[in-house]
Amino acid sequence: MAGAKSVDLHVHSCFSDGRLSPGDIVQRAARNNVVAIAVTDHDTLRGADEKIAACAGTGVECVIGIELSCEYKGREAHLLSLFADPSSEWVARLEDMRLARERRMDEMLERLGRLGVGVERSDLAAAGLVYGRPHLARALVEKGVVKNVGEAFARYLYDDGPVHVAKRRFAFAEGVDLAKKLGGVAVIAHPGVSGLLDELDEMLRLGADGIEAYNPKHSGETAARLFRFAKEKGALISGGSDFHAPGETADIGSQRVPVDVLEPIRDLAATRK
Repeated sequence: MAGAKSVDLHVHSCFSDGRLSPGDIVQRAARNNVVAIAVTDHDTLRGADEKIAACAGTGVECVIGIELSCEYKGREAHLLSLFADPSSEWVARLEDMRLARERRMDEMLERLGRLGVGVERSDLAAAGLVYGRPHLARALVEKGVVKNVGEAFARYLYDDGPVHVAKRRFAFAEGVDLAKKLGGVAVIAHPGVSGLLDELDEMLRLGADGIEAYNPKHSGETAARLFRFAKEKGALISGGSDFHAPGETADIGSQRVPVDVLEPIRDLAATRK
């Protein structure tokens, strides 16, 4: 991928619902002229050592992060903690979320079975350590039940669909508190996708540090609105591809995020260590 150097502060690996190992992610980032990546797996900081080791000597900086599943006024709201510390005592708070995700997956597998579709937990075991709907969607593709991940969601896994089970979430203020206690910078992820554009003022008042304005699913108009809003409120700007898997989502570095976005985030995180 040609172009100036950039950063990508929203990437998922096989430690949650991404498909690639940290090593493969770093190689892809380097090819795409990305000089820093934040691996922000869902509700887990597992694999931090492997992620850091994968970046060593490559010229790609590894930012350890996490994407917390939160809820704001009854709606799902994702929150990134960038430069989170995997050795923090607050990591223990994430274990309950991991177990809740396992129970949720078991219930979705049971619902699929009642529909005559046989998928076992073992079919998902190699996919990741924190289960999400993409794991199940890919298993349905591999078993030939559906042709692609999109069809899996359209037939079975869409919100309120026949197999979907609501996942446990942190209250938004609780998520902000945890993001900071983990030593990270709390960034509201893809607010234009989550339908939270009109709620950002209050979400910042609840303690969020910044906004993910750069996102491939944001229109130019939405991005411009977010840049203006962040400047007005003195909030940090972040951004990334939200990469999960080749061919399924935008590629690493496809959302060109300027390198200078990273420094103020790094500086704020340093005050929390």
